[in-house]
Amino acid sequence: MFYAVLIVALVLLCVAAVAFYYALFLEGVVRQHKLRMVELERENARLVRALESAEARLSERGEEDEETWPEVFGEDDYRVR
Repeated sequence: MFYAVLIVALVLLCVAAVAFYYALFLEGVVRQHKLRMVELERENARLVRALESAEARLSERGEEDEETWPEVFGEDDYRVR
């Protein structure tokens, strides 16, 4: 009977250790996700500034979208292949 109780206690100890290390692993993953979110927010802010700058340049030029897009794509891009 003593050995059965000892085995059950060791099994529970192992399960608790695995759960503990898994919780530590998940905390590390959450920390990495938070860092990645900060990085993505910075990149998003940079892209928003670039978009606003591009829109400002387009509005300064006073051109319509229909006139601008053919310059971007070129004449060959409109052909059906």
